[in-house]
Amino acid sequence: MPQASKAERERVLKVFRAAYEAGDLAGLVRLLHPDAVYVTDGGGKVSAARKLIHGGERVAEVMVRVGRQWHPDRIGFVEVGGELALVFYREGRVYCVETVQITDGLITAYRRVIDPEKLVRV
Repeated sequence: MPQASKAERERVLKVFRAAYEAGDLAGLVRLLHPDAVYVTDGGGKVSAARKLIHGGERVAEVMVRVGRQWHPDRIGFVEVGGELALVFYREGRVYCVETVQITDGLITAYRRVIDPEKLVRV
């Protein structure tokens, strides 16, 4: 599967961030592939979903619900492994980093890392 270009990744992530911050369920669904998968990594240290979440609509619903629960202070951009990713801040500290796989302009895989040990160098 070809990787999305840097410009495409930036475009999708900016639109995604705006929809996420607005709690725009329909906007998130439009950005997620119908077969998208959502993976969380709490490293056993913090609460995270234990099972993969499948389906763009279901992933969007979970994201809106989680966004309402933890209210990030801000969402920025960071480079992870040479790719642009989202970084969420709470109480002035990095709370999680989210990477995506993009195919044909849609997010096919969304990975949320909230394991504090893995976020030390962000």
